[in-house]
Amino acid sequence: MTTRIINREEPDKPEAPGAQAPRPTPASKRAETSPVGNKAAGGATGFFNPNRSDPPSGDGPAVSPARQTAPDEPVVGWLVIVEGPGRGTSRPLGYGMNSIGRAEGQRVRLDLGDNEISRQQHAQLTYDPRGRKFYLRHGEGANLTYVGDQPVLTPVELHGGEFIGLGSKTVLRFVPFCGPDFDWQDR
Repeated sequence: MTTRIINREEPDKPEAPGAQAPRPTPASKRAETSPVGNKAAGGATGFFNPNRSDPPSGDGPAVSPARQTAPDEPVVGWLVIVEGPGRGTSRPLGYGMNSIGRAEGQRVRLDLGDNEISRQQHAQLTYDPRGRKFYLRHGEGANLTYVGDQPVLTPVELHGGEFIGLGSKTVLRFVPFCGPDFDWQDR
């Protein structure tokens, strides 16, 4: 199994009234990595894929380090929106670092109407496949990240079921899939 990243370009704005904008063109990129996170071509960091059996070739395209979880990437957990815009929806988490923010290119994109969530890296939720543990840390945003009612000022280990507050309206519930009892590397 390989991990594919699909980047969609923004359509250009029409130049004249009535002119149609060109359609976005999907561009597929493969992440070429080994289970220890070797570098892909062009010096860009590749992404961990526990199902990859062949070593990276080094001649594939470089992959942007901030991206949304690809459809065929193994899910290690979810963030479920329990309060705020998008209530009742979820976002999958992948291996390694999951940046959370409103901007395109964030692995966990929460552009649902809470403008107090930072565009880039409001927070980061990490799954460590060696230790089989999850960690949450505050990112680069001016507004704080909370676990329960406590601000996240240093990395916090998550065990499952925690409520994570971002922005002024958004509360997420952390639901792990991988952990001490299961990891995709076991299969």
